[in-house]
Amino acid sequence: MLVLLVLAVLFPSPFQARQAVGAPLDYQDPEAYVVYSMILPSDWVIRDAHAKHLVILRETHVYQMCLRPEPEFEQTLGQAIKDYSRINSSAWLSQDKFDSAFSYELISNEKLTATLGKGNWENFHAYFPESKGFLEFSAVGFNEDKTIAVVYMGHSCGLLCGGGGFHVLEKKEGKWLPLHWKGSSCAWVS
Repeated sequence: MLVLLVLAVLFPSPFQARQAVGAPLDYQDPEAYVVYSMILPSDWVIRDAHAKHLVILRETHVYQMCLRPEPEFEQTLGQAIKDYSRINSSAWLSQDKFDSAFSYELISNEKLTATLGKGNWENFHAYFPESKGFLEFSAVGFNEDKTIAVVYMGHSCGLLCGGGGFHVLEKKEGKWLPLHWKGSSCAWVS
């Protein structure tokens, strides 16, 4: 266990979160909240852990872009991937605009630190007993006509409990659906 901890400190994952530069701004893009609401049910805390109350980190988090579409999908995804990098160069504060069948609350990094402390997940789960952990999102990257979206979503639920990855969606007939594309992506699980 100690060896794994040392390796994680010395060789951080390229998929590791990094905080965006600058003071957080209110994230107001209504289409981003439609995207978030569409992918929420696919996360482990809802799908497998059956959370009854969602805890969502208010501050967006940036994850290193790892989507590499094959050449025939470069034109389709390229603009949204570039926009992901652009929009996530600033910090954002999520607003209470999620459309979810589940009750949810947005919490700040400060509140997360106060309830979680230094890895005290028992305290977190006592404070948020029906949450099964917390969720986090990046800001959403869109193509120019907002028909392709790229977003990161992840969850943390314990010291060795969590996961996350990128979602690529396409808007068809007014609805956001997963886009089937070819290329490489990345995800993590603990």
